[in-house]
Amino acid sequence: MHSLRVAVAVVALAVAPALADVAGNWRVEFVVPSGETMVNMTINQKDTTLSGRVINEYGEFPLKGNVVDNHVTVEWTVPEDGEQVTITMSGTLQGDDITGTARLGNIGEGSLTAHRMSRNP
Repeated sequence: MHSLRVAVAVVALAVAPALADVAGNWRVEFVVPSGETMVNMTINQKDTTLSGRVINEYGEFPLKGNVVDNHVTVEWTVPEDGEQVTITMSGTLQGDDITGTARLGNIGEGSLTAHRMSRNP
């Protein structure tokens, strides 16, 4: 009976999907109501939990997020006209690219593309 349990566990591990790797340095471009915006993003990954930072011309902002299968969600908050606006990136990872949408609080959303420039050591 013990060998049957081991065999079932091995089969379960063999068919479990591999955890998507999104760690690295990314160049992100997305459309906002005022036009196209580009940011640099460093993503650190521990299992399905993501952390890191977004860097643009206005500063550096912490990010948080998660990855489920190949779906990536990341959010960060930036000051905008005296208020804090949360930007949520949601997309699908394929190799070193993410495509999806960026939502700016209640302002609106637009298309998003990201390309991994390098992997974290």
